[in-house]
Amino acid sequence: MIQAGPYEDHAALEVFRRLDASDLQEAALARGAEGSHLALWAEWRGMQAVGVLSHVLRTRSGMPFAVLAVVPMSRGVAQGAFLARSHTSFRMPLARAAVEICQRLPVWAKSAGIHRLEARCWAAHPTAPRFLAACGFTFEAITSGYGPNGSADFLQFAWVQPGGQNVQCT
Repeated sequence: MIQAGPYEDHAALEVFRRLDASDLQEAALARGAEGSHLALWAEWRGMQAVGVLSHVLRTRSGMPFAVLAVVPMSRGVAQGAFLARSHTSFRMPLARAAVEICQRLPVWAKSAGIHRLEARCWAAHPTAPRFLAACGFTFEAITSGYGPNGSADFLQFAWVQPGGQNVQCT
């Protein structure tokens, strides 16, 4: 079991202090520059004003292990972001998070007026593509031009409200 609660500065900072090495690399490539955990946390905190959802995920014992946010892009379309602590140490809570996201996403998205939710991950990330698929997202494309010199590829995934595309929890 995991607990998903509203964003809290101190709990989120605990996640950013100990980000999974691949999540940290992915964030640097997405930003186009390296950044300390404090810089990443500050950017995430700044997103709170525009997000339609922002949570800190905690283990059963209450330890923060991940942050999740959704930001609107256009009418009915939003961008999701998820960063976590060690994917090895928190393997079971991350697996449970994927199951719960997949199960709850259709009802939440409908209530939020979202029919398409996009998410990208670094193509070389060892676990993120499988995590997004387990959350019910479908791979769409390889997108190029990320990182400080534009040499990194990201994978574009999307979840579309059932009826528009096949969505299955794996």
